[in-house]
Amino acid sequence: MSSALTLLRPIGAALAAAQPAYVLLAIAIYALSVPVAAFRWRTVLRGLHHDAPMGRLMLINLAAICVNNVTPASRLGGEAIRVLALVRGRIAATSIAVLSIVYERISEIPSIAFLVVVALVVAGRGLPAVTPFGVAVAVVVACVLVALAVRLTPMIRRRLRAITTTAMAPRVFAMAAAASAAVWILDVMRLRAAAAAVGASVSFGQAVTLSAITVAAGLVPSIGGLGVIEGGLVGGLVAFGVKPAEAAAITAIERAISYGLASLAGAGALSALGGRAFWIAARTRGDEVAP
Repeated sequence: MSSALTLLRPIGAALAAAQPAYVLLAIAIYALSVPVAAFRWRTVLRGLHHDAPMGRLMLINLAAICVNNVTPASRLGGEAIRVLALVRGRIAATSIAVLSIVYERISEIPSIAFLVVVALVVAGRGLPAVTPFGVAVAVVVACVLVALAVRLTPMIRRRLRAITTTAMAPRVFAMAAAASAAVWILDVMRLRAAAAAVGASVSFGQAVTLSAITVAAGLVPSIGGLGVIEGGLVGGLVAFGVKPAEAAAITAIERAISYGLASLAGAGALSALGGRAFWIAARTRGDEVAP
């Protein structure tokens, strides 16, 4: 017990000394990402000749985040909620609802490729701050990876055509990709704000690398990435030279927002959407994929 208190005491001190202004900034950045993500989904839906109010899509996304955070289905439970909400709200048929989510996830490929490439550049150079040249190289490599993915995955296109004949215009896809980039940039900014709250310095490249770590950790089957994401963030921050207590405090602030606050907001959104019926649907889907 005494050893545990010895470990927790400096973390508590770091949290107690955190600057409220930066914590509020991190919360505000997360709040801003909610309408941006809803705008991305609305852009995709309009590209598929369907539309929905921004407020409705924000509620659905928040509800999906809540379900993802409390079920071990690794996002599938939340995606089931999103499909169900569109269908039950008579916004789109099941095929279009599924297709909109597929296109939305594809629009994230350029941003995720950028995160991965920057993370590799940072790790390969001994974890320094990324220089403008390094960022330029990362952008070029990410573009090449995306181009190769487009040219080498005709099977995906055939499968999408098998679902529906509705195609996505390149202009619409570009807008969705730009919105995805904005979402990830806000995530990076939130991490830097959380670090600034405890007086730690985290560069842009380091924050991008930490975001890439959370993406990889989120792929591990777990409830809301609990334990895995936290361990990845603390380990990454310590590798960047942040003191262990400060690294734990930064992670606590970040996860209190992206997991705790998001889950509470999502629970309210889930209740507003119809609550029990959506929860049962998500739990059923989660139980199917969890084994």
